[in-house]
Amino acid sequence: MRHIWLLALIAFGSSRFPGVLTLPEAHPGKPSSATTAAGGGNGGGAGGGGEASTDYSEYDEEEPQRSPGNLAKSTAGPKLPLPYFDQPKVDVYVGPNDSSVKVECPVKNYNAQHHAILWYKDDSAISNGNTLFSTVYGLDTNFTLTVPVAANATDGQKYSCHVMPPDVRREVTIHLGLEPSTPAPASATAQPTSAEGSAPVLQDSGLWMLLLLAALQLAVRY
Repeated sequence: MRHIWLLALIAFGSSRFPGVLTLPEAHPGKPSSATTAAGGGNGGGAGGGGEASTDYSEYDEEEPQRSPGNLAKSTAGPKLPLPYFDQPKVDVYVGPNDSSVKVECPVKNYNAQHHAILWYKDDSAISNGNTLFSTVYGLDTNFTLTVPVAANATDGQKYSCHVMPPDVRREVTIHLGLEPSTPAPASATAQPTSAEGSAPVLQDSGLWMLLLLAALQLAVRY
């Protein structure tokens, strides 16, 4: 009897309240309630679009640093020719009546944007570019240095012109007095002229003529 009443109760309840004792069937193709709620919220905010949320977790990782390509490579500029002097060492002579002397700095391959010229007396700098450290000297736009020559100046003063970089130098030695004369070559020595050279020969021939005439006179007489 107990089982009969139980079966009757189940039958009565399922017919009177359908779905109370039975479980709903699963629908695998439909999204879950949380996703549906999220989609519904977004759809409501966008005017009822109802689009599903997109997962951006795969983009959270940092992208690897990309090299800037050719911009990262430093391109070297054109190579400048090195400055130089035709005569690295010269001697300059000052006459007794000269009160100053000009000392030149004829550098080759000079570039004003990359090179600087400095003048030194012995080991002391007296100019840097167009700036003089002493008012005693003079300097023009060609970096020609004007050196005063006093009465008590010492012979053999040394000045040097430095081109930086790469520190190419031209040494100038100032001497007091006139420049010594250059000895003449052997081929340029004076030679006796033809008249001077023939004078002794003519004198000897005249003597022989006199002797010959004297002998002929003696022969005629005797």
